[in-house]
Order: sequence, then C-alpha cells, then structure tokens
Amino acid sequence: MEDGTKPRKAVVPNAPPAPLVIVAGCPAELVAVCREAGARLGVVVRECDLRSLRATSAASQPYAVIVMEELYRFDREAFDSITRQAPASLVRVDRREADDESARRLLVDAVFESAATEPSSGIRSILT
Repeated sequence: MEDGTKPRKAVVPNAPPAPLVIVAGCPAELVAVCREAGARLGVVVRECDLRSLRATSAASQPYAVIVMEELYRFDREAFDSITRQAPASLVRVDRREADDESARRLLVDAVFESAATEPSSGIRSILT
C-alpha cells in the first residue's frame, strides 16, 4: 500500500473446511468429471494412487472415497478399513458406469451434491 502497510487477508473464524472427495485408481475421464463437479460445487478433489490412499485418507478426513469396483473386489478388507478409519463413504464405480458418460455424470453429481450440502455429518449411505 502507499503508506507502507501490508494488505491484510480476510480471515473467516470457524469457517468449516471445504469437503473433500478422494478419487483413487479411476480412469482419467472419471477424474475429470469429478474435478468439474468439485469446482462447481465447492468440493475439493484429491486424486491419489492406491499405495498412498490409506495415508491420504487418514490425513485429510475425506467425505467420500471413489474407487473402481474391480479394485474394491481385489482387496475389500483394505478399502473397508480405510473408509472406516477416515470415516468416509466408499463409492464403488462399476466399469459400465465409468464408461457411460450420462451414468458417470449422474453418479458424480449425486456424490458431490451430497458432499457440498452435508460435509460434516459423518458416514452416510451414498451410492455404492
């Protein structure tokens, strides 16, 4: 500023953090739709690989974790454990849903609208 003082940043006390959805091991098209829905609805999207899912989930307390159904079937106990510890909803996406543009968009919009309206109410039953 002209008088030598620095501009201040606005601070909103006790503002709840933006809800977070983790997308793990999903095709690029699904990740892109998630990012678009997140930007539109104020939900943070974090993409991660399966090796870092447990640590990322524990550190960030996501609203939901989205994974492909075939990955879930590979190690059900691990995915269930990760989402119980977070706690987060686990959304399993079938390959047909991921490949079908309208089904993919409906699924993602439902998850993200839910996250945007109820980010802090614990585990909920969303679409699985």
